[in-house]
Amino acid sequence: MSQKFPELFSFARDKHIVLAVARAQTPFHNLFHLPLSQQAHSQMLLLQNMLNEVGRSEDHDKWKYIWNSKVFSVKKTYKQLSGNQRVHPAFRWLWASACQCKHKVFFWLLMKDRISTRELLKRKNMALQDFTCVLCSNNTEESLLHLFLECPFAAQCWGAINIQIAQYSDPFEFLLSFRNQLGVPFFMEIIILMAWSIWKSRNDQIFRQLQPSFHGAKQFFKEEFQLLLLRIWKDYLHLAEQWIANLA
Repeated sequence: MSQKFPELFSFARDKHIVLAVARAQTPFHNLFHLPLSQQAHSQMLLLQNMLNEVGRSEDHDKWKYIWNSKVFSVKKTYKQLSGNQRVHPAFRWLWASACQCKHKVFFWLLMKDRISTRELLKRKNMALQDFTCVLCSNNTEESLLHLFLECPFAAQCWGAINIQIAQYSDPFEFLLSFRNQLGVPFFMEIIILMAWSIWKSRNDQIFRQLQPSFHGAKQFFKEEFQLLLLRIWKDYLHLAEQWIANLA
């Protein structure tokens, strides 16, 4: 009641009174310091009508949890506290993939825009000599979209697995487009490993001064995919072996 009628509550003589005692009080306005404000008076009338409509019962109170059960559940409690949030199916594809944990965490950070690109480091006020992309000569700032999609080096890598990059406003639309173009049940593993290969080429250039090479990135992708065959679902193993064998 204190939250439902906050203005009236500020005039209450006994702020800890229970509803049963308040209901029996006559006259009702003696429960409050007078005079009441207009808003508090309106709330008092509402409260009085509400109490008059409440019927008393001699039965004991029966306490239940919000999920309408007497049985406590940690899972249901966590669900109530955390609430329901609709997320893109791509996150389910990610965690259900057969990739290694390091690849999954990497791609999760990528989808959340938490990969340490130079544009992100700039947003964090980190001082660097240069914030441009190291994989191309376009003198473009190394943002997430540029590094993995718009950069000519990235476009060439995606083209190696027959993926053409279109223009979308929603980043998740790229994943849907990639899935449709690949047309295989292990599409998410392919996308993750190619993104990982691009990221590896970028880091080799920055930290090891190795010149980025399309053929090197492609070879690295093939090696990672061969390791993936040891983890992939058996139902997809034969199809995955054929796919990587047909990759030019």
